[in-house]
This record gives sequence, structure tokens and C-alpha cells, in this order.
Amino acid sequence: MTIKLTYWSVRGLGESIRHILRYQNEPWEEHTLTISTEGFTEWMQMRDADDMPFGNLPFIEDTDTGKKVTQSITVLRYLGRKFGLFPTDPAEIVHCEIVEQEIYDLRNKMTTAVYNPYNGFGPYPGSEIGKFDHEFLKGRFAQRVGERIPKFEKTLNKPFLLGDKPCYVDFLLYEILDQLKSFLPEKFEGSSNVLAYLKRFEELPNLKDWFQSDKYKEGNYINAPMAAWHGKK
Repeated sequence: MTIKLTYWSVRGLGESIRHILRYQNEPWEEHTLTISTEGFTEWMQMRDADDMPFGNLPFIEDTDTGKKVTQSITVLRYLGRKFGLFPTDPAEIVHCEIVEQEIYDLRNKMTTAVYNPYNGFGPYPGSEIGKFDHEFLKGRFAQRVGERIPKFEKTLNKPFLLGDKPCYVDFLLYEILDQLKSFLPEKFEGSSNVLAYLKRFEELPNLKDWFQSDKYKEGNYINAPMAAWHGKK
């Protein structure tokens, strides 16, 4: 079995998938697209393939089935089922989906605060009149994060979301909470449950080696280099 992940050379929406693959410790490989004209051109050629009708990044190819799976949440659910990290109890599934969508909402709002939608990229033209106000959007987003982190503080009252072992949502939850902590560290002050949760995740088997590796410590872009905040250390 080999899973092949294709994504940009940033953490973005792909790192949670990398985490679940590292944790599972099964053979996997990655095709990394550079954030450049060449990388964008390569992606344009890939996304319209007949076996990927809704081409998006990230996507995976599963050699067991020959199937390509797009959309980051769908990929995590797919891998969760494949690796036995998806709950079977209906109430737990609903709980996972609520947390999954809540944390993904925050990620999308962060994207709005850091990427200038008026810039052109690739075949998409920019705007000559649009105005992007990063500091205003960051401030408004910070207010939202300040309202939501206490809710995660109450929710994360177990070692992991559902109990003693991680489920598929934990890989998404860790990654986006860590991204938010890098962006707005002050909003995490005093959130002992959230901070302990992040630390436990980093000590999971197979992931602990990653978080202690030189490659991890070198840091990587959370968002693309052209973002108003890219998160590169």
C-alpha cells in the first residue's frame, strides 16, 4: 500500500494529512508543487484529469484502490476510515463533524485575513481598485478566535477529542490550532487544556520523531510566501 499526496510546499491544508500519514507509519510519498509559475502550470495540467472531476489541492492517490481523492476534509475522512481512525458510534461521528467544521471555519477566516484577494495569480487577473486591509481583518479575526478558544478549552477535556486515542479529526484540530497559536499567540494564554492537548499530540508515536527532527525545526510556511502573514519562522 502506498498513499501519494500532492500539495503545495506549505503546511496550509496539507499538513494535517501529512500528520495522519506520519502517525500511521505506512508507506507514503509526496509530490510537492512549488509556489511558482511552473508549479501553478503543473497543477493546471493535473486538475482537469478525467479521474479527478473536481480537481483541488490537496489530493491523494491510493494505490490499493487506484482512486484519487480530493478536498482536504474528505481526504482526512477517507484516511480515517482506511486506518481505523474514524468513529463508529453515531453520537461520536456527529461530535467529530461539529468540531471538524468549527476548526475549519476558523482556518477559512484566517485565510481571508492573510491573503489579498485582489492580487492576480496565474491565469486569474488582479483588481485595480480593490483594497486589502490586513491589520483590520486580523483584528476582527482575533476577536473571533478569542471567542472560540474558550469553547475548545471546554471541549478538550480528554487526552484526545474522543478519548485516549486520536481520531481523524485530531490531526486537523492539532494542525489548525497550532497555526492559530502561531498567528495569535496571545489568544491561547491561560488555555491549559488546549496547550496540553497540543503537547500530547506532539508526543504521539511516530509523530514525536517528526516534531523533534531538524526538518521540522527548520520551519515551513504555514501560508504561501505572498500572504500578508505566512508564518515562516
